[in-house]
Amino acid sequence: MYIVVRRKLLCGVALLLGLVLCSCKSLQRAQQPGMHPGTETEMEAADKTPDAGQEEGYGSLLVSQGITLPVSLPSVYVDVTGYAADREKKVVFAGDRHGRTFDVVRSADHTVVYTGRILEGQRDALSGALLSVGEFTAFEEPGMYYIQTDIVGQSYPFAVAADTYERLFLNLLRNVSAGTMQESPEGVLDVSFGMHVVMYALQCNGTLFEAAYEHLDKSEQEKQLVTQLLYMGKWLCSGQQENGSLYDDYEATAAFCGIMAMSRDMFGRYEAHVGEAYQRAVTAAWDWLERQPCNTKRERSARFYAAAQLFRSEGGETYRTIAETFLREKKEDYTSERFVFYGVLSYISAEKDTDRDLCTYIMRDIVDKVEAVCEEIEKDCLFGIGTRSPEENMSNMLYLSFVNYLTPSKEYTAIIENTIQYMGGLNEHGSCYVSADGIWSDTEYIQGHRFEWNGILLLGMSDMLGNFSEN
Repeated sequence: MYIVVRRKLLCGVALLLGLVLCSCKSLQRAQQPGMHPGTETEMEAADKTPDAGQEEGYGSLLVSQGITLPVSLPSVYVDVTGYAADREKKVVFAGDRHGRTFDVVRSADHTVVYTGRILEGQRDALSGALLSVGEFTAFEEPGMYYIQTDIVGQSYPFAVAADTYERLFLNLLRNVSAGTMQESPEGVLDVSFGMHVVMYALQCNGTLFEAAYEHLDKSEQEKQLVTQLLYMGKWLCSGQQENGSLYDDYEATAAFCGIMAMSRDMFGRYEAHVGEAYQRAVTAAWDWLERQPCNTKRERSARFYAAAQLFRSEGGETYRTIAETFLREKKEDYTSERFVFYGVLSYISAEKDTDRDLCTYIMRDIVDKVEAVCEEIEKDCLFGIGTRSPEENMSNMLYLSFVNYLTPSKEYTAIIENTIQYMGGLNEHGSCYVSADGIWSDTEYIQGHRFEWNGILLLGMSDMLGNFSEN
């Protein structure tokens, strides 16, 4: 999606601040992508049983001689999570041997339903890959399709539907806790930060989530976010040791302390026993943190997060002093790490006793960060996301979604949409990081981030869908 971002929000910081203070798996393949019908990948060739009279297949023979067969890579990149019928739709081709036209082919009967032109390729400055773009926005008929060219073969299948994004949003909800939660300090961080962003999304766009739940049947009621959040809170509490810590790890204990305080505020008013259990967990965790040295940059950031959450939920001069001292010493780049950003969200949304001048200063820094991201994205005419790192993509999406909720923008919404498409397979590797069924791929990029990234997608998509409905 080609976008031009030319917004300057610094003059609106005061309004933005006021708003803040008032709101608190698999893919089914038609054929191997990027290959002609009848060709094989290395794995498929190696799996074949040798012919009679042969001791080994050709693939095994070559490997035994030190010759490695190339691994087939896709050459046609599409958003395999699907395209919204009335939104822009594009396909990206790798290399320079793909012809000048492409066909959109219906999967059911292999009928060509649309033919488009492939634009002249260009070198992607960020990845170094030679990429070309084809557009089929005008085609809006619902169904399952794939992209075909005479030279490089075909893409993975994808859907075109009016409710593509709504379906993905619902499937993310269904699978919000999919995957095994890692019993380690890193697992605690992922679950804690994920819970934070999910609860923030609920606070910002609760009506949209409630509407989505209407599409869950009775057998799926346990998949509602509230149920999942309570389950995760229970899982976190089960890992707390007698000394109050989690794994005797400072960062994990601080993240646990902060998210239990936030969970206590959200659920304790409805379930007294839950609130009491969370309160005991918070008290024990904070007492352990207070007994530990706090000397490193990461430890100070972690303590700030816990203190900011406690200040938001309880008030208190001790928590306020820790939080505000950290924020004043930080001076800039309040999006530099998760502990800091999530702690900022907690501090600026406290109902009273915050330093309004400090909040304004922080918001100005965050807006500056978002503007800098947009300036980079403006140069990215291929994918419209400004980075080729999945982790940076999700970080940028988090900050953009935060500002986009406060001051809705078509430009920010477009970047969020581009990011969703990028994570769905429209990227320089043709890698689908999250599929149409709301399941994250099991790749090295996703390890340690699955639940938090799910929450970020839910926040970004809820902002995006809300903006679509208003336009």
